[in-house]
Parts: sequence; C-alpha cells; structure tokens
Amino acid sequence: MIEANGLCKDYGNVRALNDVSLKVKRGEIFGFFGPNGAGKTTCIKVLCGLTKPTGGDATILDIDVGKHPVWIRDNIAVLSEETRFYEDMTPRKYLNMFGKFMLMKKTERLKAINDAADLADLRGYLDKRIGFLSQGERQRVSLARVLLADCPLLFLDEPFEGVDIIHRKAVREHLKEYVTKGNTIFFTSHNLLEAEHIVDRFAFINQGKLIAVGTAHELKEKYLAPSYLLQVSDPEKAREVLNGSLPLQFLKVVEGQVAITLQRRGDAPRVAKILVESGVDIFEMRTTGTMEEVFERTARGET
Repeated sequence: MIEANGLCKDYGNVRALNDVSLKVKRGEIFGFFGPNGAGKTTCIKVLCGLTKPTGGDATILDIDVGKHPVWIRDNIAVLSEETRFYEDMTPRKYLNMFGKFMLMKKTERLKAINDAADLADLRGYLDKRIGFLSQGERQRVSLARVLLADCPLLFLDEPFEGVDIIHRKAVREHLKEYVTKGNTIFFTSHNLLEAEHIVDRFAFINQGKLIAVGTAHELKEKYLAPSYLLQVSDPEKAREVLNGSLPLQFLKVVEGQVAITLQRRGDAPRVAKILVESGVDIFEMRTTGTMEEVFERTARGET
C-alpha cells in the first residue's frame, strides 16, 4: 500500500527527513508518532505528493509519488490541521460539494453526508456558516469530509481533535471496520494512550529519523521492563509462591491482582507454570506500561 525508501527532505540547511524507509500494509491502521518538529508533517506531505523529497522515493497504491502526484491525490483522502475552508459555506454545503467532486449520486450523497455528520458530531451546526465555527468544530467538519470519501487510503492527522468521548468511540469503530475491507489508514496523533485502542503498528520518528517500528506488544517487549499484571484465583498465595520461585525486581498485590517485574524477561513463561503447579489458577497475564513510555525511551536513544 505504502512503501518509502530512504526519504530525505531538506529545507535550506535543515534536514526535516533523514533516510526514512517504511512499509505500510493493506488493511492496517499504521500509527506515525513523534514530538513537534520531528518530521511527521513533512513525511506526510512527501507521501501525498504535496512536496518533493530531496532524496529517496515512495510508492502509494503502486503509484510512483514523484512521477504521478496528482494520481496519488485522486486515490487518497487527507485530514490535516491546515485545512482551509470556504468561510461563507455551511458544513452541509461544504460536504455536498465534496460529494459532487466524488461523483456521488444525490441520494447516496445525502445519506453519506448525514452518516459522516453523525460520526463527527456535526448535527448541531450543519447549517451554520463555517466562518462562525470554532477551531475544534472546523476540525470536525474536516473529519466528516474525510469520512465521506470512498477511497482505499486515508491520512488522518489528529482525527479525534474536538470530538467528544461518545463520538470518538463511534469513529474508532468506523475506522476499524473501514480497514477490514482492505483499506488502509496512516494515522498521526499526540495521544499515544488513545492510539493504543486503534493502531495496529506504530512508527516513531524523531529529528527526522525513524527510530522504531512495530506492534505495541513488540515494542513494549523490546523497550520496557518485563512487567506484568496477573489475574489469578488466589492473589496472596500467588504472591507467596512467586516470591520464592523467581528472581524479581517488584512484586505486589494491587486491587486483587498481582503486579510483578521480572529480572529476566526469559522467565515470563515460567510464571504460569509455577502458579498452576502450586494450585493457583491464572486467568490473565498481560504486560504493563504504555506506548508513551516506549516513545520516551526510544527518543532518548535507549534500547
């Protein structure tokens, strides 16, 4: 779906992208994260054919971005924080215009507009002039425009900005269903905790360089301490058994669950075996730690 090889982009003496290579698969939500000024926006502009790289190449949907940028933009939808509007239009007229651009029939277009407005929580001001809307409300109009699109690839920059909790859940479910049809989402956000609910694979960029790529499980296993939360039939007995059976950094019963940090990651498979042999049923064992912690470690150059 997306393949980039050695992308570089210079602005004068500043290198915004430095040898970025990545592959994004069909049917996945690919998260692209980094601090302000890390190179996220520049990378998206290059991939969308909005700016030319200084070096390297990229293909989108098997189309060469450098040779056919217009073809690329005909097959993608982009949500960015830089969206400009026709201030005198209402959201309804704005979305209707884009529906016509997409050659949607009137009945199909009206239904799609209503569905997108519901998902993006626009119903309260569909017929209010865009010039009178707040920045958060405008962002929701942009989100509705993207949700209206029928294309195989979406670039979403902060799609949940200004969207309340109830509608965020609806949007997340819609995006998950969208990729089950073989479509793909390139997703960026500053909220890594929320991203864990939706992203299939993560990529972290800092100072123009790609520093880590993988699933949440893979990156947590690689960069975080081997910490786990255990749901068991007898937490106190489990604590006693594990305390004398494994070299641990930390062990505590927290709200009816056992929290442990191993000294050696390789001991993780032994935890369940030790508990079962001691007559303690184990119902769940999950890693703890967040993707924010992973990013902080990778940004500091830790391994």
